[in-house]
Amino acid sequence: MTRAVFFDAGHTLLYAHPDIGTIYTETTADMGVQIAPDRFMDVIVPVFREASREYASTSDSSDAQDLAMWRLITRRVYDRLDSLGTLSFEPWFNALYGRFGKPESWKFYDDVEPVLRELRSRGIKVGVVSNWDSRLRRISDAIGLTSMVDFLVISAEAGIRKPDARIFQAALDQAGVRAGEALHVGDHPEEDAEGARRAGLRPVLIDRQKRVTSREFPAGVAVVRSLADLYPLL
Repeated sequence: MTRAVFFDAGHTLLYAHPDIGTIYTETTADMGVQIAPDRFMDVIVPVFREASREYASTSDSSDAQDLAMWRLITRRVYDRLDSLGTLSFEPWFNALYGRFGKPESWKFYDDVEPVLRELRSRGIKVGVVSNWDSRLRRISDAIGLTSMVDFLVISAEAGIRKPDARIFQAALDQAGVRAGEALHVGDHPEEDAEGARRAGLRPVLIDRQKRVTSREFPAGVAVVRSLADLYPLL
């Protein structure tokens, strides 16, 4: 019996609005350089995957560490796009980091609100377990996520990152359930799916845009395209 469902935040419940590439393009244009969103994404996607693999072995988390991680990612993007060379890196990074910290830069996917309401109407505890800096709490408050869930476990506040089992245990403690009674939904094969499974939870990988290849699917993990697909798994 499922008594609790936990969700990752970014790319599971929330997406950058209007999209990541456009935010980079608009921020960069404000500083006098024009680069198309698609060109940014061609670089951002592999850079982010590289950094995710590197940080997957890091259990500790803090705002300072998160800031350092995003500075590393952004620096690699900067170094791989020659047309950014006319910009000073630090002001550009600070502008981007600030933009992604604003509540108006984040929106819910269309399936989020109805599914969260339905789960809670069934008496299921709903929580967020996210690798994010503490700004997520302000974003969550502002866009209405906090009122739709029972709690948020944010890595920078907890001091622990997924896939470490301790961050999932913190969520289980808040929900008051055992690991076998909880399901965790996220978009990252290692941080979410494997992390949850190693912690004893039932993992579900959400792959909304078919970005994860079949060879990346952890064996035996359910894969859904929409949160509405969760109901048969409960």
